[in-house]
Amino acid sequence: MRIPEKIRLFTIKEFSDICGVSRSSILRLEESGYLRPHRIDPDSGYRYYDSVNVTEVTQYKALQTLGLSRFEIADLFAQKCDVKEFIREQKQRISRMHRVLEEFELRYVKKQNYYFSFIDLPEVCCYSLKSKPNSIDSSESFYYTLIEECILSGFHVSPEPLFGTSADDFKNGVVVSNEPPEITGYIPIEPSKTDNPNVVHVPAVRAFSLLAYGNYTIIDDICKKFWSEVKKRNIRPIGPARFMGLVAPFAGRDISPEDFCYRLVVPVE
Repeated sequence: MRIPEKIRLFTIKEFSDICGVSRSSILRLEESGYLRPHRIDPDSGYRYYDSVNVTEVTQYKALQTLGLSRFEIADLFAQKCDVKEFIREQKQRISRMHRVLEEFELRYVKKQNYYFSFIDLPEVCCYSLKSKPNSIDSSESFYYTLIEECILSGFHVSPEPLFGTSADDFKNGVVVSNEPPEITGYIPIEPSKTDNPNVVHVPAVRAFSLLAYGNYTIIDDICKKFWSEVKKRNIRPIGPARFMGLVAPFAGRDISPEDFCYRLVVPVE
């Protein structure tokens, strides 16, 4: 960058006021290696900053919105980390935030509408078991037991929602009383090196989604509407459908059965 011969330099107090950050924060940015004053007087030790320093701080404040520490930001700018991997992780985090806000908004609005969209689901490590629940009660008991067994096995449950897959992809509903298909329940957990046959890794996918709000009576309707929309849009699934219990009995004892929230998804190309 070409810098003019005559430039305006700012003392640390002036610089602090201009950038809207404290003097101590400026010094910490220097300690992390992110910020370097335009000049430090060799005799007095006074620091002087220029316009480029101002833009550096504004860039730093922008990256702070991603929840990064000052050392992570310094490493990112110096490219001491895997920038490609960093971008991938941040996109996943933003996608997750969007999903959570969308789900929370649906519960706040309290309308039994159906929202179709394409979403990105992250890779998850899960504790998994199979069952054949033939009623809502037996399905609830199955997932309660699954969560309990997961915890007692020493795993930490992750923030991702629990979900299930079905041998018939839920085309006949979630709970079928006559000859129910086999259901595989998944409890997302924090990554672990523990060797356990019930731990599986579910890959990240792009998915077609139906987000719905309401009590248990709408579940079969969710499945019918979902597969009807998949057919109408000529969507080609590339993996098993997942029924996700976003807000179900497991989310809190005081949540009304009328306030449940579900998402039915299927991986697509």
